[in-house]
Amino acid sequence: MKAGWALALTLLCLVLVGCSSQQTRSSDNTPRTSAEINAELGMRYMQQGNLDVALKKLKRALEQDPDLAMAHHYMALLYERYDSAEEAERHFRKALSLASEDPSLKNNYGVFLCGRQRYREAVDIFLEVAKSPYYSRPEEAYENAGLCAMRIPDMPNAEAYLRLALKFDPLRPVSLFQMARLSYEQGRYFPARGFMQRFERVSPHSAESLLLAVKIEHQLENGQAVANYMKMLRDNFPGTAELNAARKVIR
Repeated sequence: MKAGWALALTLLCLVLVGCSSQQTRSSDNTPRTSAEINAELGMRYMQQGNLDVALKKLKRALEQDPDLAMAHHYMALLYERYDSAEEAERHFRKALSLASEDPSLKNNYGVFLCGRQRYREAVDIFLEVAKSPYYSRPEEAYENAGLCAMRIPDMPNAEAYLRLALKFDPLRPVSLFQMARLSYEQGRYFPARGFMQRFERVSPHSAESLLLAVKIEHQLENGQAVANYMKMLRDNFPGTAELNAARKVIR
């Protein structure tokens, strides 16, 4: 978590263990079973960064079963890694035509759309996922909706979605940090401090979060807290842009 708190949306269904698809399976159809195995192997190779082998496995899966939603889903994610947006969208749409109620698939399509600056389409999809009866982790979808709404920018709705994420899971560090940030930017410094304190209980600081903490405490005229956060910045993130920005805040 020390890499910073950029608006990074959550891709789902990237870990195969415990990840299900709405695709119906048939135990006595050998080509279909082989297709599923190749699709899963393709995803595993993609997770390992071996994209060329992943592509071969996924192409093989689709040769064996052109209507396997899982294979199209994973192929879409792979083409996104290759930065081939047109092919990624084609496979996303095919997967959705085959498994329209799969919430992980819909979430990942929303992440794709948000990454292509199609923000409002993405937010609508995230909200569908959050309300899906097939999906057990609405907090992830609401968080994604909030982060994508921030990019529009649509801050009132972004705040509403992040609050919903925290209603379902009060310990989500990204949502807590972004709520601290939104509160600070709106001049609500005491709520910003509260969200930052909650964030600190569940996550180590990044340079970005320490800079925000300095800004909040500076506005609240808490010199001791500012000094403590500045020391953490100097000790853990020397020479960073965040440390330089924090020094300018307290001049």
